[in-house]
Amino acid sequence: MGLESWEELIGDRIGPDQRYVIRRRLGQGGMGVVYEAWEEEKGRSVAIKFLSGDAGSDPETLQRFKREGSRFNKLRHPNIVRVYGMGRARGLLYIASEFVDGRDLYDHMQERRFDIDEALSVVEAVASGLAVAHEHGIIHRDLKPENVMITRAEGQVKVLDFGIAKDLNASVALTIRGAYLGTPAYSAPEQIRGEDIDGRADIFSLGVILYELVTGETPFKGRRATEVLANTIKVNPVNPSRINRDVEAPVARLIASMIQKKARNRISSCVEVKERVAQVRQALLEPATEEEKRGVVGFLKSIFTGES
Repeated sequence: MGLESWEELIGDRIGPDQRYVIRRRLGQGGMGVVYEAWEEEKGRSVAIKFLSGDAGSDPETLQRFKREGSRFNKLRHPNIVRVYGMGRARGLLYIASEFVDGRDLYDHMQERRFDIDEALSVVEAVASGLAVAHEHGIIHRDLKPENVMITRAEGQVKVLDFGIAKDLNASVALTIRGAYLGTPAYSAPEQIRGEDIDGRADIFSLGVILYELVTGETPFKGRRATEVLANTIKVNPVNPSRINRDVEAPVARLIASMIQKKARNRISSCVEVKERVAQVRQALLEPATEEEKRGVVGFLKSIFTGES
């Protein structure tokens, strides 16, 4: 990879006009290594993700994704981590993006279960960002707790990793119809089957995240990834109110509408997700009639198992 150690990059100047000075390593994962860098001209911290392996080794692939990177650069929304650019240093591809001083949802959920209103607030913020991405024809495809950050200072929700790193590390798979890309516990059935997807796949993933935020568990389980994938396609999850009694029917119904196995039966857009979240919050302030309760229970029974 042109390096004997990832630590060698610390202190390097990279990017156009050598604008980024790499300061420290933030973390490492399957996709590569992330650093905090300093952009002197603009006086700001920047996140630099170096991609490991043979990602983008083909020149044509690299050019294609540089063009794609310009689309991501145009995504401007408070709930989306901004991508500044892409390049190559020491023979490695990197992505430069907004630096977020915060922790991801995964870390937060290791410590506590979110209260209902807080969970709904997170989902509303993520849906706001996704709505803008979807308007630009960009599907996240790998929405999961690790890709949702909450800033330390203001508690602002930020969605990151809009598929660029995954695409670069799987450029060959993307050319093959039927290839599956994603994270098993959060992927929509149509994504698992390798079918064409749209924004409703992200809505499914967001519904899974909401389920996990309010219950502390993912809805589709298994001992192995293949079992999780099979259960996502075939098995109905347990009603979240069976796990957490604070999950009232409007919340359970919202989750059910987001994780329908057939995309056509799901909430159709993230704009609608935001509207539904607002309706749920209002419903939680107003007691439902007996007729409304019966209608909701019937709907939930068709989606969830373990109905009381």
